[in-house]
Amino acid sequence: MNAPFRRLVLLGIGCWLCYVAVAFSARSLHEAGSGNHVLLGLLALFGVAFGLHLVALRVAIRLPDDRRLLAVVWAGAVVFRLTLLLCDPIEEIDLYRYVWDGAVSTQGVSPFRYSPQQVLASSADDALPDDLAALVRLRDRSPELTEILRRVHFGELPTIYPPVSQLVFAACSWLTPEECSVSTRMRLMKAWFVAFELATLALVLWLLSQVGRHRGWAIAYGWCPLVIKEIANSGHLDALATGLMTLAISLLLSALAMNSDRPARRCWLSVGAALALALGVGAKLYPVVLAPLLLWMLARRVSAKASAIAAVVFVAVSMTVLWPMLPTTETPEVIGVSRLELNDANVTQSDHDQPPLPPTEVSTTPRDPSESLRAFLGRWEMNDFLFLLVIENLRPSSGLPSEQIAWFTVTPESWRAALVAAVAQRTGLSAERIPFVLTRFLLSLTFVGLAIGLALWAARRFDTDGPRQERLLEATFLTLAWFWLLLPTQNPWYLTWCLPFLPFARGRAWFALSGLAFVYYLRFWMTAHFSSPLLGTQYPGPQFFDDVVTWLEFAPWLIWLVSIRVLRTHAESAVTA
Repeated sequence: MNAPFRRLVLLGIGCWLCYVAVAFSARSLHEAGSGNHVLLGLLALFGVAFGLHLVALRVAIRLPDDRRLLAVVWAGAVVFRLTLLLCDPIEEIDLYRYVWDGAVSTQGVSPFRYSPQQVLASSADDALPDDLAALVRLRDRSPELTEILRRVHFGELPTIYPPVSQLVFAACSWLTPEECSVSTRMRLMKAWFVAFELATLALVLWLLSQVGRHRGWAIAYGWCPLVIKEIANSGHLDALATGLMTLAISLLLSALAMNSDRPARRCWLSVGAALALALGVGAKLYPVVLAPLLLWMLARRVSAKASAIAAVVFVAVSMTVLWPMLPTTETPEVIGVSRLELNDANVTQSDHDQPPLPPTEVSTTPRDPSESLRAFLGRWEMNDFLFLLVIENLRPSSGLPSEQIAWFTVTPESWRAALVAAVAQRTGLSAERIPFVLTRFLLSLTFVGLAIGLALWAARRFDTDGPRQERLLEATFLTLAWFWLLLPTQNPWYLTWCLPFLPFARGRAWFALSGLAFVYYLRFWMTAHFSSPLLGTQYPGPQFFDDVVTWLEFAPWLIWLVSIRVLRTHAESAVTA
């Protein structure tokens, strides 16, 4: 074993020791309470693992691209995930909803039909609709599911997770013995996501081979601490959509690279790419942002007919799988949360950090399946930066407490008030909602322009030569990365959407982003420990994070990114001249 290869193995062992320490220190949010376990120590361990994985990446791409390297890449990826798969999720509780949704589906009931609070508040002695009565019986015969049901986050809302994900939840529930404990049910659910994620790693390795890149670059995804934490530990379902989306881009690349003398095969690959992307939308909606890139590439590099067929398949399959989420009834104003309305990023505060008990009386009327999605799209805001800059300069601040007024609000109050009043008069929206809706509209419009521009750039630069093929993969990464950066809810697990394509990104700044994303978890700690203003500011812990820490998280990074882009453009211009 030569010295560089031995160094890579030692770096992998160092990463694994970090994850072992995390596994022994991590405790469930419901056991420790938000911020009460060694959160800073855990974040430090992930920081060390992040640094080691970057050094490992640098070492790996200088080694021979052979089976021995692949064995180390795979061994590290699998062992790291198994280590965190077996420990409790850190500061995340979405898994409870997944497990409950899966159990609901196995009873033949749509998880979009009733909220967890409705099931908790209902009694078997009441006259209930048949499907709700079936869920009450399920609750009563399984203490484990009762406990899970009580821990579901935002239990007043029905599920938000799309039908393709629900199929995976149901399959996991169907294969799980009824006597399994809460922790076992959660680990089995996480195992499904880890399996999808490892399949994604295999696709990343294939993409690297396809474009002639060194397969050591796969460490950027396979050993990435953020991916390992958010999927293997926290158990976020994003692995499902990310895997399907990566498959779609792999099929698209195959279609584009194939010789034009095989039109039928190219067309089938194009349809397969559209189908995979549509199923990804059915798993978690966001892959829809890649539709312009996929369809434009097909139109320019395969044929208009192949693009049209793929478009029909994509729209038809997407609408079919999302049909159970479409609105069915008129409902009152949806419930949502914003940064100003939350004291904790993920948990409604109550005794022992449990979600609150349901009211004694809850309607047994089925809910609108689109209710949760409308709440998320219309109100949710967390860990944002670019969105934050815009909304705080559109939101009138008169009447707000001083601790809720951002220090970087520079537009005149009279201008903001006049804008909100004018929009309210024209649209009928409440003045409180207008800044969010307007900011969402402006940044969505910005993103649409970016997505179209990246699609045009990728199609123009694409060729059958390997380096040119990378432009498609880089455009995919940039589309997803900028989508995340412009969101009002920049949860760190959302960043995993673009990380399979990180090896194809130009610029070191992008490789730092997955490490900076861990800063999000400081909000839990600051919320738990600082209820009074910090460091001479007027902001208590949560608001200090929102208006100060997010600047430290994103502003230097964005300056770095822009500086690299400017320098590269200048260098390319000099070479051309």
